[in-house]
Amino acid sequence: MTSLKPSRLPLSFHMTFQPERQYLNALLTYVQSMSGSMLTSVMAISEATGIPTGKSTGKVKPLIQYAQGMGLLDVEARRGSKEITISLTPFAKTVLHEDPHLLEETTQWALHLLLCRRNGGAEAWYAVFVDAAFVLGRRFREDQFVDFLNNRFGWSRDAVGPLLRTYTDPAALAKASAIVEEDNQVLLRKVPLQPAFHDTVAALLFMAWDAAMANDTQVALRELEESSGLITATGWGQEEQTQFLIELESAGFVRVDRQTGAPILTRFASTAHVLQVMYDRLV
Repeated sequence: MTSLKPSRLPLSFHMTFQPERQYLNALLTYVQSMSGSMLTSVMAISEATGIPTGKSTGKVKPLIQYAQGMGLLDVEARRGSKEITISLTPFAKTVLHEDPHLLEETTQWALHLLLCRRNGGAEAWYAVFVDAAFVLGRRFREDQFVDFLNNRFGWSRDAVGPLLRTYTDPAALAKASAIVEEDNQVLLRKVPLQPAFHDTVAALLFMAWDAAMANDTQVALRELEESSGLITATGWGQEEQTQFLIELESAGFVRVDRQTGAPILTRFASTAHVLQVMYDRLV
């Protein structure tokens, strides 16, 4: 299995729960304690971690799916059984080593961007941060937002569930604050233009590269974007993308060929290495 799955989590996967960092930490730490991979069940995870669950509802199942959409867990269901196999991804191992409580802004932006993926993320996140951004821009009126959701999903903004409060609640991803509502306007914030965030996006780009074209050492940035939506989700314009590519090249991760107009990337580093240095420039 790859870390980035070729489908998106459905609208209702979250069961109205937001991704609380303390529970994500408990889940990942538990899997790590079992050698990073395990055959388990929702009830077993709840009993071991204290994450609430019940017979028909609870936080364990949506939390597992959040972790999957965030690129932290590979999950495989066993047909005809309540048991599942879950394992930490290389990205999760890096996060657990560097920022186990998911406190850093770079970590929270990474989790956000992975939820926005065209392949492997969550439907509501992709719709808002990629499709709506493409159609409406990065700032739009609330009524435009509601109309977009109605046209996309057939009903009101309730379709996005806990997405909005995920970025206002300190227990979730408030440091990323990827979406802001003020004065009847909705703003989709850009990923900050700082070296540590360039390193974060570089790691995610290499993960997307592995998922889409693992055997290709040379790809067009446009192809990676078509398979992931990553660059659109960052909110970066052309000049900001150019600066990001300059940083990638300066770090020795890739060579960038712009002779054809659209950037062509030639890989010079492994994803494992890019993940290893992802937190090195964090201030």
